[in-house]
Amino acid sequence: MRVPLLYLLALGMGLPLLAREHWPDDFLEKHCYDCHDGESKKGGLDMLSLSRDLGAEETFAKWLYAYDRIERGEMPPPKRDRPSGAEKKKALGSLSEIILESEAEKYRGLARTRLRRLTRTEYEYSLRDLFDMPGIALKELLPEDGSVHGFDKQSAALDLSHVNLAKYMEAADHALDLAIATRPVAPVVAKRRISLANRGGFVAHIIMNGDGVLLKDMKPDPDFPPAGHFNHMSQGAHEAYGSFQSGSSVGLFRHEDESVSPYFMEHVTVYPGIYRVRTSLWAFQWDKGKVLPARGTEAARLSVVRLTGDGRGPPQLRARIL
Repeated sequence: MRVPLLYLLALGMGLPLLAREHWPDDFLEKHCYDCHDGESKKGGLDMLSLSRDLGAEETFAKWLYAYDRIERGEMPPPKRDRPSGAEKKKALGSLSEIILESEAEKYRGLARTRLRRLTRTEYEYSLRDLFDMPGIALKELLPEDGSVHGFDKQSAALDLSHVNLAKYMEAADHALDLAIATRPVAPVVAKRRISLANRGGFVAHIIMNGDGVLLKDMKPDPDFPPAGHFNHMSQGAHEAYGSFQSGSSVGLFRHEDESVSPYFMEHVTVYPGIYRVRTSLWAFQWDKGKVLPARGTEAARLSVVRLTGDGRGPPQLRARIL
């Protein structure tokens, strides 16, 4: 079907002069309208009656789709007359200018960053700063944030439904409950010294099996010789004997990996507050019962984790000190 160029121009009378002059009408008439008019409408696309007002999202998407198909050489199809390279380049240049101009016009009157709500991570950090409670956990109480084109801080992705609002209010109430003092006297500051070979942990088993040693003054603890005649004693007997409450340092013999992550089982933070954790770490070499200087600088990691649910779920890493 051949369409007079005058008719095509008439379709664009409502567009700005710049846009009307730059539509690749010759290209569209020669290569597109035979298959994409109101009668053929191949692929469900009627380009002949397709609006040229790209302000509408659906119309913009169709013209952008047409541009992509032409650019990739998928249209016109291989069995039809193919445009020359110069002809194709000119048509794509015109369409590109129109598409970019339309998109710029759409956002010209909008601010660079539109007003949006805080993400759940930002909300958690804000309340931590507001109440000076760096360990307060609120993010898991809030619904997952959306994303647009892979970004989760766009206003289009951060809608505020009645569900979001209710959950944010619940999180605020939870933060207030933790921040407001409920008794007239401040809690007493308590200090605890915890050995890595604590009761209930698995480091005691490592030491009793010869993969660790208790040290005093950088020497083997005489009350618990490494893998010595105490090896036949059970852990309960060692606890009764006081082997793991002697205040000795705990030395572990490990390869350069993280196959073992010993933990301090005797302390679990239950009440909100300010906690200060201090640890002393040093490296050494072991040679037939003798403690020798380390071969060089070694690295250790102290992590603080938060238990999820009823405590039986996988822990979440909250802080890491290297």
